[in-house]
Amino acid sequence: MKPCRSFLIFCCVLAPLSAAVQPPKLVWEFEARSNLYAPPLTADIHPAPGLETVISDSEARTLRCVAADGTELWAVDGGWKKRLISAAALSGPMPDGGRLLAVGNGDGSLVCLNAADGAERWRARPGAVEWGGGLWADLDGDGVQEFVLATRQDGVAAFTAAGGPLWTWRGAAGAPPVEVRGPLAALDVDGDGRAEIFGAGRWGVFCLNPDGALRWERLTGDDYDSAVTLVRLDRDAAWSALAQSADDDYLWCFDADTGAPRWKAPLLAGPDSYSGASLAAGDLDGDGVSEIIAGTRGGHVHAVNADGTLRWVFQTVKAVHIAASVGDVNGDGRPEVLAAGGDHALYCLDGGGRELWRWNTGLRLIHPPTLADVDGDGATDILVCGSDRMLRRLTLGGRHNPAAMPWPSRRHDTAQTGAAGDPKALPPRVANTRPLPVFGGFEQGKVRDGLEQFDTNSPYYQTIMSRPRGWRAADAGNDQWRIVDDPRGGGHALRVLGANELFSDFVPLPPELRAVSVAVSARHGGGASAALVWGGMPGTLREDELPGTPATPEGWSRFALENAPRPANATHVRLLLRCPAGGETLWDDADMTGYYLEPAAAQVLVNQAGYDTGAPKAFVVQANFTAADARYTVVDEDGAAVAEGSLPAPGRITGAYGSDWGHEYYRQDFSPVDAPGRYRVRVTLDGLETESWPFEVAPDRLWNAAARPGYRFFWYQRCGMEIPGFHGACHLDDSIGPDGKTQFSVTGGWHDAGDYNKYHNAPYLHGIARAYGMRPAAFDALRPEGEEGFWQEILWGGEHVRRMVMDDGSSFGSITSGYGFWGPPELETDNLPGTGDERPASRERGDNPDEHQAALARMAALMRELGRDDPGAWAEPAARSLDYALREGRRGWPQLSAAVDLFAATGEDRFAAAARELAGELLVEGKMDFTPMTVDTARRYDRAFGEDHSGMLAEGLAKKADATLALARNPFGVCAFGSPDAPNFFGTPADKGGWHVGTNSHLMESAAVVALALQYRDNPAWRVFVQDQFNWVLGLNPYNTSLMEGVGGAFPPSYHHRYVFSGVPRGAVPGSVINGITWRAVGDDRPSLDLSGVDIPAYESNECWLPHNTAFLNAIAAAYSGR
Repeated sequence: MKPCRSFLIFCCVLAPLSAAVQPPKLVWEFEARSNLYAPPLTADIHPAPGLETVISDSEARTLRCVAADGTELWAVDGGWKKRLISAAALSGPMPDGGRLLAVGNGDGSLVCLNAADGAERWRARPGAVEWGGGLWADLDGDGVQEFVLATRQDGVAAFTAAGGPLWTWRGAAGAPPVEVRGPLAALDVDGDGRAEIFGAGRWGVFCLNPDGALRWERLTGDDYDSAVTLVRLDRDAAWSALAQSADDDYLWCFDADTGAPRWKAPLLAGPDSYSGASLAAGDLDGDGVSEIIAGTRGGHVHAVNADGTLRWVFQTVKAVHIAASVGDVNGDGRPEVLAAGGDHALYCLDGGGRELWRWNTGLRLIHPPTLADVDGDGATDILVCGSDRMLRRLTLGGRHNPAAMPWPSRRHDTAQTGAAGDPKALPPRVANTRPLPVFGGFEQGKVRDGLEQFDTNSPYYQTIMSRPRGWRAADAGNDQWRIVDDPRGGGHALRVLGANELFSDFVPLPPELRAVSVAVSARHGGGASAALVWGGMPGTLREDELPGTPATPEGWSRFALENAPRPANATHVRLLLRCPAGGETLWDDADMTGYYLEPAAAQVLVNQAGYDTGAPKAFVVQANFTAADARYTVVDEDGAAVAEGSLPAPGRITGAYGSDWGHEYYRQDFSPVDAPGRYRVRVTLDGLETESWPFEVAPDRLWNAAARPGYRFFWYQRCGMEIPGFHGACHLDDSIGPDGKTQFSVTGGWHDAGDYNKYHNAPYLHGIARAYGMRPAAFDALRPEGEEGFWQEILWGGEHVRRMVMDDGSSFGSITSGYGFWGPPELETDNLPGTGDERPASRERGDNPDEHQAALARMAALMRELGRDDPGAWAEPAARSLDYALREGRRGWPQLSAAVDLFAATGEDRFAAAARELAGELLVEGKMDFTPMTVDTARRYDRAFGEDHSGMLAEGLAKKADATLALARNPFGVCAFGSPDAPNFFGTPADKGGWHVGTNSHLMESAAVVALALQYRDNPAWRVFVQDQFNWVLGLNPYNTSLMEGVGGAFPPSYHHRYVFSGVPRGAVPGSVINGITWRAVGDDRPSLDLSGVDIPAYESNECWLPHNTAFLNAIAAAYSGR
């Protein structure tokens, strides 16, 4: 016993002080009158929308039904004389179509209710029930369930659905009466269509035939304060009956058919009435074999392998009861363990037992949460309750996937059977191979992916760049290793002089990886060797030597190892190269391949914001296997099919440098689905069924869903005033000049991004003013009562930009304090001018004023055009800035735009002359670059001066649209970089990192250009392209995640924004369009979006920035103004 106990203690993982991932958000909480001992029972039992949840209000002796929105639908006082601590069980549909709820009580009564309204159907007195309870199961094979109840001292009793007694079993003949303290379980173990009943008595476990006769009983002499849980641990294995005992503390596994013991596993503590009723199971690592999750009275959550060996243990700081359910709550496709503890906390653990987050409640939690999609929004909800009287609905917004919910509630299902679904019905496992990064061609020196790059002036720079990317040397005293030309010709190799050991960077291993193949070539005089080194939490777990081949005439040997199996608990692997003393060793052509056995998986990707009637509509299916039979069905809100068919053959996506995205992609058009309503797309691939997020089809759906959030984002980014719920009035002392003394009043404007710097707001003011000018009335119509609208936001930004124009017409410098401040913005300075802590500007005057003049002139022209205010206050600084720019020899599109608008606003001839002169230089066929800004300027020029460049614009836009579409030949239809024949999806560099962000602005600017082309001639392919760019941003992307906060169904779990330290959950700014999906690494053109949920995720993908919303607003305005 001692060695086993020591092993258990060694493997135990103590709960960390803080979780690394954002916790869920509270949707609502319902307050009962007393303890909520029984777990939530969640199902569709009432005509109200969504699913209902039934709770037992214990000391109030009331059963309550709570709607999906947290309001009470009914409450029943069943006349119970004792506290209501046992759980209700829900039947399947009865012959009359209704469903029944039955619950036993400590007063000896059994009450059966109509689930829809709580009306009593019948009652009986089988005996007292405390922590046990009953279940519904079909005992006679007629398709109608019977109710079976375990009592504390009066045996097991069965009743018909109408309440008639069927049988009672009080224990084996000649033995003391059976004492059942936990819930029962039910399963048709022999396949005759009738369910057997399983339970745990005081000293062992038993199984009853459907007629109540004893099938088997296994008495071990241990104390079973436990329920029985029924599981097929492997899809090809027989059913197992699992139970926990105390004195001694074991997890037992019995053959469910015969009762023969299979194994018993020691636990760190035994069960109590809470944890013992909550044995759970699920495949945590995707290998097709279930792990068993056993809580204890001592705060331990054990994960036990199917053979009874320990996988891991999590332990709470306080030794108190804990019980778990298992399901995917964050939408990553892998189940998490949700453990409810007597220490008041709900813990979320990953498949390796590591804490992801915890949610603290007021008092102890008794039983595990229930996992379901309560309101039908496609996201998983967590229902949890306990002694603080609160039923809480939490969510992380993760996609709800029933196939990834192996144990979603205490007894698995609402009938309380304690039996898992048949694993034969689970998705099959598929084998895949993927290259693992070892950079074994030795073609590059050291590479940094991030913002900070190697200092080229460093005395060590040349040495650093001579060392291969992804490799290190073990011998600190031997620096004789470097990249050299390959003597075989072409490319490079790694040369090592003398004895040394080189090893590749650690390659993390996902749970699905089963084996690794590895090979490397070496030229040596003898004595070189290579090994595959597996590591885990204790350190090195195993070294696998690579057998070598005899040397070629040129002296090269090949070391290779095929399908090396992954050791248990390995978390990373690396390749080790050993070099002998006394000579030169050359290494080259190292490669490593992972072999994966993973559940077949697919996602249906849609525009989560929805689609316009009459617009192109498409979805994409992303799968990790190729299906022989691939079909889809579009279903409406009631589940009725409105369109269906076979999916076309899939394709793969390969980016620059051979970067395969790792999936098969099916694209399907469903544009004929055009009736307004809410829909989902259901896809079946070789029997694997999956659904999309729900979405809406409606007239102007995209506009109505996204346009207002798109401009309202700027309000949340305002600087210089309080934004309730986000920050106080801030930076009221902006700004001082670079001398640190001279004060300027340049308050206001917008924080540039996830930082508080302002740089120059003018480009974004110019951009949103152009967007507004395309559809002013439509934007104004979006303004709710009592809220500032788009025009008011433009005025706010304009006031700041106007202050940024100096008396000579140049611009004040950019305002920045860098990136080191992480707190509420009102605390960065004291908000009092002249006290010495003001944010500095880069210069007092002389900065480029191009966008300032263009933005202010655009505002002046809009005021004249729309009859709003006096344009003079805006025209004057614009004219001053234009004069400065022209004096400085600046003669580009911003100057032309400003001159045109100033003429429109003032009618002054000098602006007309400047505009005509500039147009003669810029508005020239063959010279003009067709962008949203240049096209808008050209059109305004034509309107102002009665000229017509529409033919040139139409032709130029058409050519650019066609060239843009040539870069979008992929299943998503998104515009890449590079060339049509060699796309580079994210502008991924080959050999050097640095500052970079995602592609959302690129996509929106491309959409805007093509939308402008559509205003001159119709082209169905162009329309599809415009829609595809919006689709990507709004969720139809490889991450099934909307990149615009609040518009769609799923969003990043956290954002790179300092507002997170100002109390804003997740750092989420409503309506923000983030940088977007970007490249994974230098030379790796696969998609990357940070879904880690850490407080400060990667800025490259997860930071909002003003130009993205500016580009989005221009694109959506262009798309709709052309209709």
